[in-house]
Amino acid sequence: MEQRLRPWVSAIGSQSFEGDTYVLEPDTATTLVMCTESKGAVVVGPQDRARYYRWRSAERTVVRLTPGRAQAVLDVPVDALAGRVVPLSEVWGRSVADEVELTSVLLGRLASADPARSDLVHAAARLLRTHGVADTARALDVSERHLRTLFTRAVGLSPKQFARVDRVRRVVARGRRGEWARLAAELGYYDQAHLTSEFRATMGVPPGAYVAGKLPAATSC
Repeated sequence: MEQRLRPWVSAIGSQSFEGDTYVLEPDTATTLVMCTESKGAVVVGPQDRARYYRWRSAERTVVRLTPGRAQAVLDVPVDALAGRVVPLSEVWGRSVADEVELTSVLLGRLASADPARSDLVHAAARLLRTHGVADTARALDVSERHLRTLFTRAVGLSPKQFARVDRVRRVVARGRRGEWARLAAELGYYDQAHLTSEFRATMGVPPGAYVAGKLPAATSC
């Protein structure tokens, strides 16, 4: 990754599909996506629910914006993008043809940007992984209401939604059959039933069904 992008971009990766069912996991991040099946790049806003798609053969490049930094990168309130897929041309007023051009445009837009202006929200995103909303607000010396307003505008999810989605993503990444009670305790759920309830609400199926590949019906992408 280009060094100058590191304060703003958490990861850049590639994905290939060959007629698969693709899970668009719930995500706390806003991403920029280049796909062979679309014309130009799109912005995928934060998602509080999983979506399931059927793909033809396709390749994607995904640029994950660092939580708390997306508003500064895109220059729009991120809550307006939540749950949506929007052509990048509608956000920036211009399209980009490939990953090289996307990186170039990003660097140009960020040349005079100051990451310190989004440091509070970025810090809140880190704290919410292990702290409640009230404790996070106290640690940052702001009111819960002020934190909720700033955070939702900059991240696209409320602090409570962010924490729930982040925790379910960790269940998806680490979950194995027969380990749900242990994982519930490690990740701060009240119990296994609480984990299962949040997982089902977010992923559309219980965790056991998900790891067994029993997924909701996919729609065409």
